[in-house]
This record gives sequence, structure tokens and C-alpha cells, in this order.
Amino acid sequence: MPTRHHTRRAAGRLGFATFLAAGFAARTEGAEPARPVGQVTITQTQVSLLGSVSWGSGTLTFQGHAHRFRVRGLGVGGVGISELRANGDVYGLSRLADFPGLYGTARAGAVAGSTAMRGGVWLQNPAGVTIQLRPQRTGVALQIGADGLLIELD
Repeated sequence: MPTRHHTRRAAGRLGFATFLAAGFAARTEGAEPARPVGQVTITQTQVSLLGSVSWGSGTLTFQGHAHRFRVRGLGVGGVGISELRANGDVYGLSRLADFPGLYGTARAGAVAGSTAMRGGVWLQNPAGVTIQLRPQRTGVALQIGADGLLIELD
């Protein structure tokens, strides 16, 4: 079973393109998973100038327990700075050890002031854990591209 340090070392060895591609799965129209098995809240800051970097933290509520985690990300595309606050549902998680790891998503949109994204953002990791986020961004940013997120349990 990979440890948090193993996951961090593996992410450090990955090239930028590999980091973005690992676990990359944008949720498209279609059947949504049957029932969420947990919930998340995330606060994240993103700075973009053609590439983007982000950092933040969150809480996973799973099987009646709250688990804190850190979020770090790399992306391509965009200009500006924004803060993301999101809550969402977790699907496909049967054991806590499957939650940390690399997640992928696709994003596009503009933020000016305070705007909620419609439909949410879908993230998925290679273990099959899927997160649907309902974000609220603040700041001034134009974002077009793809992100890779690393989630690590505290």
C-alpha cells in the first residue's frame, strides 16, 4: 500500500505532462454514479500566467469521520489569481486509502468577482474515486486548460 511519502515521491518523479495525464478523466454528460459515499469541502488558491499553480486544504467526511487533506496542483492555460471554495460529493470510495493521489479535471471559464460554476467540476483518480465539486471562485482570472491535482491526507 503506497504511503503519503511514496505518493509525494512518485508525483515528484512525474514530468509535467505525465502529472496532468495521470488519472485525467473529465466527467462528461451521462449517468452520474448512484450514490455519494462521502462529502468534501475544499479551499484553494490558484495563480495563473499561461501555466498555473494551486495549493489549499480540505476535509473529507467518510464513514462518519472527518479527514483533513492538502491539495496541490499544476495546470496549463489561464491568467490571473483566484480563490476557490467548493463542496462536493465523493463516489466510488470504499476505503480511505484510495482517496489520496493524483486527480485530473478539465476546466474552462472566466471569473470576475464571485461566480458559481454550473454543473460542477468532476475529478477522478486512478483508484476509481470520483469527486463532483460545486465550486465558488472569487478573484479575476481567465482559465482555459487542464489541471492535475495531488491530494494528500494529513
